[in-house]
Amino acid sequence: MVANSPLAAISEFERLPVAGLVIELDGTIVATNCAADRLFGLADDAIGQPVWEVIPGLRDGWPELVAGATERASASTSFALDTRAIDLTASLRDIGRTVLFGLAIDVTHHKLAGEAQARADIDSKQRLESLGLVAGGIAHDFNNQLVSVLAEASAAREDGTLSEPTREALRRIEGSAKRMAQLTRQLLAYAGRGRFVTELTDPDELLDQAREQLAHLVNKGASVLEITPGAGTIAIEADRGLLRQVITNLASNASDALPEGGGTVRITSRLISRAGVAWWQLEVSDDGSGMDSKTLAKIFDPFFTTKPNHHGLGLSAVHGIVRRLGGDIEVDSQVGKGARFRIRLPVVPGAEAKRKRSTSKQDPVPSVKGMRVLIADDEATVRATVSRLLERRGAIVVVASDGREAEARMREEIFGLVLFDVMMPGLSGYELLPIARRLQPQAAVMLMSGFTERTRSVSDEEPDKFLEKPFTTKTLDMAIEELLQDRAE
Repeated sequence: MVANSPLAAISEFERLPVAGLVIELDGTIVATNCAADRLFGLADDAIGQPVWEVIPGLRDGWPELVAGATERASASTSFALDTRAIDLTASLRDIGRTVLFGLAIDVTHHKLAGEAQARADIDSKQRLESLGLVAGGIAHDFNNQLVSVLAEASAAREDGTLSEPTREALRRIEGSAKRMAQLTRQLLAYAGRGRFVTELTDPDELLDQAREQLAHLVNKGASVLEITPGAGTIAIEADRGLLRQVITNLASNASDALPEGGGTVRITSRLISRAGVAWWQLEVSDDGSGMDSKTLAKIFDPFFTTKPNHHGLGLSAVHGIVRRLGGDIEVDSQVGKGARFRIRLPVVPGAEAKRKRSTSKQDPVPSVKGMRVLIADDEATVRATVSRLLERRGAIVVVASDGREAEARMREEIFGLVLFDVMMPGLSGYELLPIARRLQPQAAVMLMSGFTERTRSVSDEEPDKFLEKPFTTKTLDMAIEELLQDRAE
């Protein structure tokens, strides 16, 4: 409706693909284009009428729209039109007098999509929180029971009188228990729960230390593993155990994608710059079967898998860990052309990671002979298992079934080593820490747990060592030996 209207200064008004309106500052409609007539259902008599009479949704927002355009030359408002959502942007124009030139668009689809995405984000967050709560409960109880299975099986294999079939049976029990523990760790990692302690870490050193484990995962049949650490001596802030889990999960996933005739898994690292900031990049690629776009869209979803006998938590755990480390992950893949995963984590400028002590090929035996050791855990099977393992090493063991009993024992006796479970009735392991440091200043303090979310409100103190449940005899021995060596230095 532009006939007989002074619009010479606004060219191609009628041809605009969006709804256009020219309105006097008092609200009188001067002109509309065809797109506006269709959007608002305007009749021929709309010209000369107040805009809020023919477009009721503008009644409340009109004064603010005029004021905003007058102050800032342009302004926007949103309003409802029947069941639709409309956005209107207006600016001042001179057509011999000052008017408002408005452009309106129907944003119903975008608004609904945004609301749907917001609901999806909320649902996803709630599912993640629920999964974290469930995983936390499972981890605590499940890993406590696995301590006895894993530690007792590994300890039993030390018996030199056992037959080889019996040893093999114990190895299978131990292997199954480790896989169950790994499943729990992956659940916690994806949900962003559990213990998460970072330290300055040299990622290439960690990659070198994982070579043997990675080779065991990949070198099957004619498959080849190529590892090229190329980042140099740098430091990133990371939880070493979880970062190692990222590397092994990606390598295992790549190995599973290789054809039966064999293939190659390549693991490389290098230092890159992003917007002038240094990042460490890990790349894991394979020349296997690859993935289509539908699969790529779901690979980080928990419990999604295309492989039989897999639980679908490996990549979701990787995603959760990388997210918590402040990094990002991307993947490229085509069917028949393999896949390539890239992990990027920020480098700590000028920092130097502490070199880890090289481990002996022989299993360590902790120097606890004749040492008085206090073990506090509310799970009877854990107390019994750890007590038996340390007594076999010559330790004199005293046990407590909760935090209060542990405190009482420390007031009565002197210990060289104390081991506390984190989650106990009475006093938690972290609540016992400052008490142990005050009552037993000479003792090394180790905390152990299958799941804990450390709250700083309890205490800012850290233990001398943290032992994750479940553990093997070797893991317990190594942890105690490292702890005692560190205390002696």
